[in-house]
Amino acid sequence: MPDIKTTLQSGRSIIKNIALGNRLIASSYQRRAPQSDDPEKNEASYPLTVFHRHVTALEPLRGSLMGADLLEIGPGSNVGVGLLALLAGAKSVTCLDVVPRAQDHGSNALYLALVKTAAIFPDTYLVAPALLKRARHDPEGLARDLLDRINYCSPVDIARNSLPDASLDVICSHTCFEHFSDPAGAIAQIARLLRPGGLTSHQIDLRDHRDFNRPLDFLAYSNTIWRLMTSHLPNAVRTRWRASQYRAAFEKQGLEAMYLEVSQTIIVTEQMRHQFSRCFQALDLEDLGILNLLLVARKRDHPR
Repeated sequence: MPDIKTTLQSGRSIIKNIALGNRLIASSYQRRAPQSDDPEKNEASYPLTVFHRHVTALEPLRGSLMGADLLEIGPGSNVGVGLLALLAGAKSVTCLDVVPRAQDHGSNALYLALVKTAAIFPDTYLVAPALLKRARHDPEGLARDLLDRINYCSPVDIARNSLPDASLDVICSHTCFEHFSDPAGAIAQIARLLRPGGLTSHQIDLRDHRDFNRPLDFLAYSNTIWRLMTSHLPNAVRTRWRASQYRAAFEKQGLEAMYLEVSQTIIVTEQMRHQFSRCFQALDLEDLGILNLLLVARKRDHPR
């Protein structure tokens, strides 16, 4: 059961969340609130790291991105990962987000830096041979041309999109799933959008984002209380699924887990488990303690 401090915190959060359900209050709050973008994500190192993380996991399963139709869910304040995918030979890139990126983010300097860096390390970033010469001699022009090829869709929720069935080869996201209000719906849409044999790669942060030093505190609340606390909060963590629940949800939609990498864990004791809401108490202690997960799945050629 939640302690007194947790109960008081939940009460304040519920009041704030209910207030933000009013459009006028929500609009005023968003105007007054400071920008939530992390400046580090608009440094070249961030999209380079994210891109490399996913292509390294995908490469053993499909080789390069050459000729792929790719969707990135939740690119955030820039489309650097999408640009790198096109530089690696992707046929098309669509970026889909529920919140439009700010116009002053994703500057030309960022995209120029991405092309220049990839050209220095073409094997690391899988630069398409046909683009490598231009990346070295005309990086600015190439960056502009690649940006023009990105189809950016916003505001669009992945769980309720109108993209064509079986139109994509690769779908990826990075620390987005924990923010989805309908993760099961998102996974069903991913399965619908992928061609048979298509791949999907997702880095998922399973921590309570309110305080990374107390990463499992949010497991103390019932599902009802958690929804009352978070449903209208901008950029709130809404999904508290654990690693096994994500895997089961992907498998249910015919997306076979091909690769799972756990990058961060915490030790969970029996005493801690008893403090969690009943909806989490039946889960394995090791499963409860997984804090970061990379999951790569393949759409089966034929449903079971």
